[in-house]
Amino acid sequence: MGSEEQQWKLASSYIDQAQYLRAIEEYTRIVNLEQKGDLAIKAQRQITLIYEKHLEDYPRAIRSEREVYRRSEDPRVKREARAKIAEIYSNRFGDFVAASDEYEKIFEESGYIFPKAPELLIAWGDSLMESGNYSSAALRFSEFRSKYPGQVQGPRVLFQEAQAYLADQKYEVAIESFRELIRNYKGTEGYDGFVAESYYGLGLSFEAKDDLEKALEAYRSSLAKYPNPKVVEVKIERLQKRKQERRL
Repeated sequence: MGSEEQQWKLASSYIDQAQYLRAIEEYTRIVNLEQKGDLAIKAQRQITLIYEKHLEDYPRAIRSEREVYRRSEDPRVKREARAKIAEIYSNRFGDFVAASDEYEKIFEESGYIFPKAPELLIAWGDSLMESGNYSSAALRFSEFRSKYPGQVQGPRVLFQEAQAYLADQKYEVAIESFRELIRNYKGTEGYDGFVAESYYGLGLSFEAKDDLEKALEAYRSSLAKYPNPKVVEVKIERLQKRKQERRL
């Protein structure tokens, strides 16, 4: 049995015993011995895992994954390292700006043609939405639909794009996007809830434009199948009161 294999078994045994710092020491020895080989990358990823999952030391987990990126010459491994860093920023820190930066660098370095590109482009758009960069989020969702036509996530991405336009106060574009969803999926089996959400988004868009009549019509269309009808009922009641007050 080689020394690296022995060290790997020893490191694994330390994890089983919850001696995480000692496990890190052994994995670090492997990294230092192997430098940029596959085993070094595998060991460095184990260090990331320990810091993230067991020690909850997220800054060190990010630094460890940057070491994965630095040591590897494989574009796939580099993408996975950046994606992991983005995931930690999003899920552990709620730092969606930093996450967005990592996703942007992935596409700068790799282009748009690689196996996980569609899901990472959606994740990029989601992080931009969470960071409040709605116009850039809409652009990412639009890119997804143009670059990956026919993807099963397409309808939901168009919905996210419409929401981004709504959040960015581009109400006319949001209205057209929600209407496109309704035209394409109304009456399609399995899409009732989705269409109801689109009607609700349409209602929000018209309400933002102060077109109360069209907003009411859209909210009423969403009511039967909307996941939380109480929310819609409150919207309808408030708009009806506003209409009455205008007549006085």
